[in-house]
Amino acid sequence: MNDKPHELAPSTYWIKAWEQAVLSNTRTASDEEEEQYWQEHASVYDERNPLAPYTQVIMEQVIADLKPSDHLLEVGPGTGGFTQLLVPYVASITLVEPSAAMYKELCLSWASMSYPLPKAIALKWEEAPPLQADILFSANAVYRIRDMKACLIQMNQTATRHVFLVQTIGRPFAGPLQVELDGAATERERAAAISDILTELGIRHQYRSFPIQRKNGAVHDVALIHWEPQAVSTD
Repeated sequence: MNDKPHELAPSTYWIKAWEQAVLSNTRTASDEEEEQYWQEHASVYDERNPLAPYTQVIMEQVIADLKPSDHLLEVGPGTGGFTQLLVPYVASITLVEPSAAMYKELCLSWASMSYPLPKAIALKWEEAPPLQADILFSANAVYRIRDMKACLIQMNQTATRHVFLVQTIGRPFAGPLQVELDGAATERERAAAISDILTELGIRHQYRSFPIQRKNGAVHDVALIHWEPQAVSTD
């Protein structure tokens, strides 16, 4: 299977993968089906498949850049695992979380925290109004994004100091992008695709993957992709 498709620009490949995924997974485009899925699974998400508690080596890199005066914007916090790791190191956090089911679980788990519950915006990232924050953080939250180029431009414009993206690599925890081109099946890991789109945009960034052992003992890579906001041509 070809995992280095050169026929399409990285941002075009992402969109093509989304358009083809819609044909086999209706959650990709349906907000209603996505929410129904989380209504059924959010309450057991942290028990079955947590990532945040096992990412110390990654979060050390993120936390080292945070300041006590920072306002941090987290895109897609889900049940709040990463939010709880970040909140002691910043002045405030705003969340952009479209799933009512996930946000309910975040609120329930926050009862054990000694920090105020972060403000939440109940919208998809691509539908959020213009926002501003010192730091933007997001972990595994872009799997339903159709236009990743626009998403990354929006993130770059939102943060004033740093953007941090955490992206799991490899099945079964994160399926790759898949595109059929001229009858040939191709795949691209999401983390690599994000890095390629940043390069396409001319955004200088850092990409590093870390081996992470999950709750069930499985070891796989998780990428940390980060950059300082830069001027970008949107042509």
